[in-house]
Amino acid sequence: MRPLTSLTFDAYRDLLAKTFKTIPDQRDPSRIKWEMPAVLMSAFAMFFFQHPNLLEYQRRMKKKSGRSNLERVFEVEDIPSDTQMREILDGAPIEPLRSVLPEVFERMRRVGWTVRFVTEVNGQKYYTIAFDGSEYFHSTKIECPGCLHRQSVKGEVNYSHVVVGATLVRAGSHDILPFDAEEVRNEDGQEKQDCEINAGKRLARRIRQEHRQLSICIVGDDLYAHEPFIEELRELRMGFVLVAKETSHAELFEWVEDLDRLGECVKGSWEEGPACKRRYFEYRIAQQAPLTQSGKVLLNFVEVWERNKEGKVIYHNSWVTDFEVSRENVATIIGIGRSRWKIENEQFNVHKNHGYELEHNYGHGQQTLSMVFYMLNLLAFLAHKVLEFGDRLYQKCREGESRRGLWTLLRSAFYYVAVESWEALLLYHLSDETGGP
Repeated sequence: MRPLTSLTFDAYRDLLAKTFKTIPDQRDPSRIKWEMPAVLMSAFAMFFFQHPNLLEYQRRMKKKSGRSNLERVFEVEDIPSDTQMREILDGAPIEPLRSVLPEVFERMRRVGWTVRFVTEVNGQKYYTIAFDGSEYFHSTKIECPGCLHRQSVKGEVNYSHVVVGATLVRAGSHDILPFDAEEVRNEDGQEKQDCEINAGKRLARRIRQEHRQLSICIVGDDLYAHEPFIEELRELRMGFVLVAKETSHAELFEWVEDLDRLGECVKGSWEEGPACKRRYFEYRIAQQAPLTQSGKVLLNFVEVWERNKEGKVIYHNSWVTDFEVSRENVATIIGIGRSRWKIENEQFNVHKNHGYELEHNYGHGQQTLSMVFYMLNLLAFLAHKVLEFGDRLYQKCREGESRRGLWTLLRSAFYYVAVESWEALLLYHLSDETGGP
């Protein structure tokens, strides 16, 4: 992968710095000690190095030596305390932070890095975008006006924050790329609670508005396979492959069973893998089946059973789609549908359990703080993806090292060794690794 000045660590940091300068600060100018851009960059650095105590370590370094690595690498001179950071950022707008996502995607698209997420269906190339909701905050005591709330059977009120993520995925690849995100959030004066499906509609509209010419296929779970959402996708010129389960689509399955009895379903099979690990697939396709009894929305239906050598079913699922499905492309369509799990395993799971500590309560606030921290955490995750795709030094550091293990080592060096740049930090790691006793 050729080095590109628009997608280096420094370029990413400079894009953030430019964005942070556009964010309004409602504080009295005469009483400002820590500027909003510096506070935002400090918070981003905390998520970038995946440690809530990063700022404290950097204050110690600055006190001891006169300069901190936060100043050298992230160009932050005045380091706020954790309490000050939370107070300053609560109320900051979310949209400027979110706008970094489409900008980074466009930079990556222009240099060809995003072709790895393209799948060809019926002669046209599509970006597959997985939609899914994820709860990143939950409490029975801490709340804010934007919290979602539900009451348990014991009468206890549970408060939460949820986002709908949009992530680029591709069948057969573990690569993913955060594409966009929309908060499921209650607003003042709103009678009904916001919900995942409404947030998904807002997300789809914005994606089409920001990427007008992009050929897009949306994949999602059973929640999204309902008429209003599908009609929205069609209006937005988006293809889709959505899970449809019998438990929530009884009328659809009755129709498919009727077609099957009449011999109007297309059935077939194929095999994959070497003899010792061969897997056997059986499928059935029903064309133009009504999603509900109303018959308002007609879709193509695909169902698959995967068996091991012993004949045991190890996977079964079904989807609805507006793609024409045939014997020639059924494996591709099923692969697209199955790629939905990647947003859960490769993004949400990694984000929550592999160093990013998404569910850690960095601060909740009473306005926008929770979502500000979520977006900064997501931007740190995206930064790491950019490094994985195109930073040769970072790729060399990753050789033979787990992501979590590498970041533990980089974080330790950042705390205790003065470095002048991100590149210098990586070179220090490589030299320390190969220097030996």
